[in-house]
Amino acid sequence: MRCKIAAIGAGSLAFTPNLMADLARSATFADSCIVLMDVDAEALEKVGKIAKRIIESQRAELEVKSTMDRREALRDADFVTVTIGVGGVKATQLDGKFAQKYGVYQPVADTVGPGGFSRSLRHIPIVVDICRDVERLCPRALVINETNPLTTLCRAARKATGANVIGLCTGILGAHRHVSKLFDANEEDLTLIAAGLNHFTWIKEMSIKAKDVYPTLKKKIFENRVKAEKEGHLPLRPISIKLLEVFGLLPVPGDNHVAEFLPYFLRSEFDWGAKFGVKRFPGDTIYSDEWRRSMWTRASAWAEGLNLDELFKRRFGEFSFSSSIMEAMLKGEKRFFEGVNLPSEGLIDGLFHEGVVEVPGVAGTMGVRGVSVGSLPKGITALLKARIEQQELTVEAALSGDKGLALQALLLDPLTPSINAAEKMLNDILAMQAEYLPQFKH
Repeated sequence: MRCKIAAIGAGSLAFTPNLMADLARSATFADSCIVLMDVDAEALEKVGKIAKRIIESQRAELEVKSTMDRREALRDADFVTVTIGVGGVKATQLDGKFAQKYGVYQPVADTVGPGGFSRSLRHIPIVVDICRDVERLCPRALVINETNPLTTLCRAARKATGANVIGLCTGILGAHRHVSKLFDANEEDLTLIAAGLNHFTWIKEMSIKAKDVYPTLKKKIFENRVKAEKEGHLPLRPISIKLLEVFGLLPVPGDNHVAEFLPYFLRSEFDWGAKFGVKRFPGDTIYSDEWRRSMWTRASAWAEGLNLDELFKRRFGEFSFSSSIMEAMLKGEKRFFEGVNLPSEGLIDGLFHEGVVEVPGVAGTMGVRGVSVGSLPKGITALLKARIEQQELTVEAALSGDKGLALQALLLDPLTPSINAAEKMLNDILAMQAEYLPQFKH
């Protein structure tokens, strides 16, 4: 057997079919075994059917198994992907909506703000449990976490266990495609150097065929804004443009996520973000009922015989870096990736050494290593330092069940409007998510 891949949370209908399509198309994974694991029997069965159809359509030499036993899936695995959703859609929707009665409106609510905080408390214990199993059952495995909140989950796993955990996000992939189109350039000719925190990274350098095109990008962006304003409509990503103007670097992956880190744009004077084109949760996110129904319908059709071409139109590794990282490690090739989440350890100047940051990385026989980006502008560094410290408190609260630390962490989030609101929101979280927060019951 070439390798064993354990997909924990394989019932993710958005992630797993695309992962399987990548694995089936690469000869590197021939004779490998993919074990799909989920606690949702119905979703697991559906994904299992899709996986087998993908393998058959590509005549891939892959073995696929399904199980609801996490330890069975992890035993002797070489790679572990984590795409879990503790509490399912219902718990996620509570995250996004509960704080609205306190005047807090979030577009996505899965990373920071009261919604991201609630999601952290709920997911951290499970991710840590998974990684403790990894320590016992497959200690050499690379754990690739793609579950949000990426930063706090990866930090908690590394703080509480010895598992080799990295985080991956599609955000930088979307930014890469957008910039390529703006320049009418081939995607493979563009290189972005971005650094920061997941869903709050800043493009520091940008080149096409080794030529610096950042000044040209800034000019294009500001020209497009002027044109849009003259025509009486919003430019694309007005919040990101404003921050580019103020801080000198362009933040990614987009206004919905970035606005939650800097809530000036989500206040009543701007109709809670609507004046910038930002929609309230669940908006157009993957957490809306409409998106879920659509994805379930599509996955059901894939499972029962619909043509799978949609899954193979993307280039290898276009949906996620995970398959490409695994391939690079197996083949012993050094490959550059524009966004991996790892402990800072000096990769960004001036940040907490153990805090998890998103930076470029290189994968190969030595595993995954971050690329040092040096310094960022002082204002951006200050924003990142404050957020990393707040996330560290969140991790400590989730691991210990300390309500005092939890309240402090929530108060340090810029979206929290007052101490009274923080106390009430924390009580709401502990009540509405009590089933998933046993650490706070003492």
